[in-house]
Amino acid sequence: MLFSQSDHWHNLPVRSVYRPSPFDGRSFHWVEAGSGDDIVVFLHGIMAHSMAFRCVLESSARNYRVIVPDLPGHGRDDTFHSSIITPTIDGLLRWLEAFLDTLDGQTVHLVGHSLGATVSYLAALDDQRFSSIETLTLVSPGLQIRVPLWTSTLLGRFPARLARLGIHRAGIRLYEPFQWRQARMNKRDLQDYLHPIKEVRRMSHILGIGSDLVKRTGSLDGADAIDLRTLIIWGDSDLLLPLPTAYELRDRISDSRLEVFENCGHCPMEDCPTDFHTALSDFLPSPLSKLAQ
Repeated sequence: MLFSQSDHWHNLPVRSVYRPSPFDGRSFHWVEAGSGDDIVVFLHGIMAHSMAFRCVLESSARNYRVIVPDLPGHGRDDTFHSSIITPTIDGLLRWLEAFLDTLDGQTVHLVGHSLGATVSYLAALDDQRFSSIETLTLVSPGLQIRVPLWTSTLLGRFPARLARLGIHRAGIRLYEPFQWRQARMNKRDLQDYLHPIKEVRRMSHILGIGSDLVKRTGSLDGADAIDLRTLIIWGDSDLLLPLPTAYELRDRISDSRLEVFENCGHCPMEDCPTDFHTALSDFLPSPLSKLAQ
């Protein structure tokens, strides 16, 4: 079972959707809730999947149709089995382009976290290829990661079978302080979080993405050219990403605003779900304002 019936899901009709992709007949998978003309797409971070937004899905789905896909190699995604989807950032961009086309050309409000925010940022730099993006929200984007560059080589060569040995309750607790400042998963949520990445082929794909992400880190080239209303969300206690990056992005993206949450780690949607929802709601267009037009 990929999602537990925690308190965040009790009152919410969540739809698990499989849709054919153009990648050798493999399927996209996403979780969907809510309805309406406005679509909000959440993109999760590395080694996570669509449950990463479980704390804010219900509140966002009250006003919008919310779609949370599993990135290639994560969760229930099947597209990573295709040779077309390489374990690289470029492979993720190819995947995102096809995924947005699956939504029949409807415009979307793109909200990315960490790896998902990196992909969202790069998509925003190519407005012709990704013309369906209406607004951009970058949550702790992995653009300048606090790790040495040699980590890229290590990840690229690290055996997936060895990496998966750390995919258990005790192993993830060692990593947890880098991810979360406040939130702690209960036993069932942690089981659901870890289950997909116990598969060797998925872990191998994820390690490849991680290697390429580290290799490309450090550059904010093109930020000045982003021509989208942009919200930047950061935690002041993020141990993975330097806070000055948030202010540089705010200063370089012309139509942007920055929200820094206090006592918050790398995952604001888990550490500070109420603040996250408030900031996102204040930023996104109100459905009522569209009706008045």
